[in-house]
Amino acid sequence: MKASKRIINKIKEFEGFRANPYFDSAGVLTVGYGTTKDAGKYKNITKKFAEQLLLQDLAVFEKQLNNYITNRGYILNQNQFDSLLSFLYNVGSIRSGSTLDRSIKAREPGTVAANLRTYIYAGGQPLQGLVNRRTYEANLFTSAGVDIGKAILTAFGIFTSLN
Repeated sequence: MKASKRIINKIKEFEGFRANPYFDSAGVLTVGYGTTKDAGKYKNITKKFAEQLLLQDLAVFEKQLNNYITNRGYILNQNQFDSLLSFLYNVGSIRSGSTLDRSIKAREPGTVAANLRTYIYAGGQPLQGLVNRRTYEANLFTSAGVDIGKAILTAFGIFTSLN
């Protein structure tokens, strides 16, 4: 699976744009839209270049998440994938055996959402920005995936609900 355009835009919104390196709330050197890899070597970057860095970073996390779900036999819809991708981009990993990992394995979306909402601390303090992000990710994880085929057919009046 790959990141949807919607989650890419949402990650950009959550991260905000910074043209020059800065230390985030956890003390990590960051630039652009949350890029940490080699952040110190970039100065006065454009939003376009920051988005390129973001997409490069996301490709790494997409691969990590795809390996994670494949190796464990998990099945996710696009919303669930996007939710966990945003989480990974922000946190870095889903620890094997953690309550989050176990709830994903158990296919318990409500429990996954509750576990996501616990990751709201940076530097030992709860941050409103992380509360907002985790709430979004939790809600996205529990929302039904869209059947693109049905959506297109419905838009053209070809498919209607049988109810």
